[in-house]
Amino acid sequence: MIALSPDQHKIIDAAFKRFSKTGPENTTMAQIAKDLGYSRTFLYYYFPDKESIYKAALIQRSNRYFEAVQKEMKKKIPAYKILEGLVKIKIGCGKDFQSLGVYTNMTLFKILINDPELKYIFSSEIKMVTKIIQSGIKDGSIIKCNASKTAQNIIDGLHGFSAVGLRRLHVSPSANQHDVTELYKRQVDFGMFLLQGIKKG
Repeated sequence: MIALSPDQHKIIDAAFKRFSKTGPENTTMAQIAKDLGYSRTFLYYYFPDKESIYKAALIQRSNRYFEAVQKEMKKKIPAYKILEGLVKIKIGCGKDFQSLGVYTNMTLFKILINDPELKYIFSSEIKMVTKIIQSGIKDGSIIKCNASKTAQNIIDGLHGFSAVGLRRLHVSPSANQHDVTELYKRQVDFGMFLLQGIKKG
């Protein structure tokens, strides 16, 4: 996980609310500063521009996802069950990523996808899922398979379903909450369907 200071968290939380309300592309540094009740100088001390706050918001939400999954991994349950928990956590966190426009604002996402810190987060997720699958092969809850390739396929499948589902529903950061809720219910079903392919017994 990547460390963030208390002041950075404060700025990110304010920015996240603004991003969720108006979309990242329509948000300005001045609006974020006003929402915080601080000067723009305070923001610029920690972040040089809006894109850096956006990236930090992705890092913050990713850290929370990793923390939740690591807590799940400590449970004394079969690894397959841990993987089910991971999928549910990931889909729950996906609501935050949707609010950041990750699946709908491809211009921002294409820029950030090449960022070294975010690349590290994406690769860390694959390693984490790979570790769970390897544990599942050992405890007998998951069939023998190429753990790293299977982890990549599961993550790619979940990301692809999110992107296609949001586009089909024409979901934006200000989408109807009912549509978003229905999409995440379908995502859980799809995630469980994916995992059935590696469940042993």
